[in-house]
Amino acid sequence: MIDFELEQMMENPEWCLVLNHYRQSQLQAKKQDPEFDGWIIRQNEVEGVVPEHLPRIHGKLIAFDLLKFQISGRDSGVFYQVTRMGDKMLPKLQKMLKRHSTPEQSESDHSYAKSA
Repeated sequence: MIDFELEQMMENPEWCLVLNHYRQSQLQAKKQDPEFDGWIIRQNEVEGVVPEHLPRIHGKLIAFDLLKFQISGRDSGVFYQVTRMGDKMLPKLQKMLKRHSTPEQSESDHSYAKSA
């Protein structure tokens, strides 16, 4: 993991919320269907994230190789999947974000960082 990527992720906790949302969606779908291939339809709402920020956040996560995408066709839309690097980075980021939080600061306070 490059220091710049980690620094950017730490400065933009919304990005972690989006990455975690996709990871949790993947885990839940896999639990329900062992044959699940890991691709999640594009999410237009993520708790704690301003919806207008999502397109840019998706782009940043793709640029940092934390999220990958595929276009399934005109009718199906875009699907996303957390990369191996994303799987490795997410637990570290969550731990670091918790460490940098003050007692007065809740996780939702992080959701309006510089993000987009």
